[in-house]
Amino acid sequence: MKKQFLLLLISCIPVLNMLAQNCAVNIDSLKGKYDGNCNKGIANGKGTATGVDSYTGDFKNGYPDGQGKYVWRNGSTYVGSWKNGFFEGEGTLHKMNLDNTDSDIVLNGFWKKGKYIGKYEKPYLVHTLTNNITDVSVRKLNSHGSEVTLNVKSITGGGSNNEYEHLPKPTLVGIQQIEGRFEQQVADESSSLMSNRYILRNITYPFYAIFSFETKNDTKFDVERVGVELLEDGNWYMQINIDN
Repeated sequence: MKKQFLLLLISCIPVLNMLAQNCAVNIDSLKGKYDGNCNKGIANGKGTATGVDSYTGDFKNGYPDGQGKYVWRNGSTYVGSWKNGFFEGEGTLHKMNLDNTDSDIVLNGFWKKGKYIGKYEKPYLVHTLTNNITDVSVRKLNSHGSEVTLNVKSITGGGSNNEYEHLPKPTLVGIQQIEGRFEQQVADESSSLMSNRYILRNITYPFYAIFSFETKNDTKFDVERVGVELLEDGNWYMQINIDN
């Protein structure tokens, strides 16, 4: 009986190998051998694919999708998150230097459709602290500076042909530095009827500050506050709209 079972098991091995080979992987560099979970002849679930390169991790519809490790034939690696065969989300690329002129390249951070977008998934955060700040937009102008330009605008006062035209524009009256620092502040409060502009120079990043703006609402002055975190070096522009 044991002998018959052993013969049956041995006879099944070629069939199992054939099934493993027939489980399709849709990345050309990984086509060759696949060991892992399949669904309708396509790699799905956990598995390892080996071709010119190799990959071990999650598959979906024949593509790396989820968490996994890719190894190129030259020894470079990527470990992290995937989607539809592309680096997507958080991961680390270790690119081997083969000419021995410099050290290896390591990119640790976030990826979008196979492209590196930076150390942080989103390089800034906005914390609106008071209700009359209606909109805050932040954009990075370049990566080679250390300035922040704030343009604060009243969406009700300051303009001509407006019943609120005599209300003063929002004015920057305080900066509470939570993280990082700046060395110089420059104000331009005369170039626009509805907005004031301020420039902070020589900033040390990451930079997190709470900005206070004085506004006039009906017959009294109020103070509106917004907190902004800037996580990467560069020149930044911030547009802050206040309903006063």
